[in-house]
Amino acid sequence: MQIQIESGHSTGGTVVGLNGKLDSGNATPVEIALLEVIAKGETNLKIDCKQLTFVSSAGLRSLIMAIKKMKPLGGTVTLLGLQSNVKEVLEISGLLPLFKIQDA
Repeated sequence: MQIQIESGHSTGGTVVGLNGKLDSGNATPVEIALLEVIAKGETNLKIDCKQLTFVSSAGLRSLIMAIKKMKPLGGTVTLLGLQSNVKEVLEISGLLPLFKIQDA
């Protein structure tokens, strides 16, 4: 399954929705989409993960890059609606504390 990237604005920032598997085959387009939102000046990035079913190490890298670009701006990256298997990968990798987590 290919990942689908959808972006839209909410009252509290920009929401980027990810749908499918985030792996080496599609991590680069996701990273580009996230960095483009940040480059436009957004400091409250929300990544909707309700439909994200899998994340690999390459996928984690794309999320880490968003955090690295957001940090100097004093902004936040919030993960919305994490599925238990994706949350577990973030916990095991030690990356979960880097993100704000919010139930969708």
